[in-house]
Amino acid sequence: MNSYNFTNFIGKKSIIIGELSSEKTSFLSQLLLNAIDLGYDKKITLIEMCPNKTDYNNIKLSSRVNEYVTDFSNINYLTPRTVYWPRIKGYNSKDVIKYSIINSKNLNTCLTEFKDKPTRILLINDLNFYLHMGILAYLLKIISKSSTFIGTCFRSKFPYNDYNTGISRRERRLIDKLTLKMDKVIQL
Repeated sequence: MNSYNFTNFIGKKSIIIGELSSEKTSFLSQLLLNAIDLGYDKKITLIEMCPNKTDYNNIKLSSRVNEYVTDFSNINYLTPRTVYWPRIKGYNSKDVIKYSIINSKNLNTCLTEFKDKPTRILLINDLNFYLHMGILAYLLKIISKSSTFIGTCFRSKFPYNDYNTGISRRERRLIDKLTLKMDKVIQL
């Protein structure tokens, strides 16, 4: 999608979905920059849910917004210290579950921080990491605190094993449910 006009998203709940490495974060970042240019910066919260390391075995899996945007000084920027790739870092089902639970707790802290001090605009990059073990109803409650929401997630078969934990299936199911609650669904 080549239209990065933030005004097309004002007052709507939107989700950007695509395969791994499909430029979702680049698109979100361009919308963020456009929103800042339009003077919305003090009304924006960005929650970064993507891990710091965004590639594995020389394959780019995802991106963080800070790979495209360098100045977060005028927006509310929330990210936990650590987010893991459960299906990459885990060597068995117990590990995958452990890392997914850690992620959910760490990301839940960011969501709660937003709930306690909401802004009109909420952007979330890489919702997948919360949806592995997070509660969709709580996420929707947080999203409802903003008048404008734009989130990203990948919706594809992840190329690494979840060791029959069900997190991959759960992730896809919750993304499908989340899209039903959105005003705009953008497929990249």
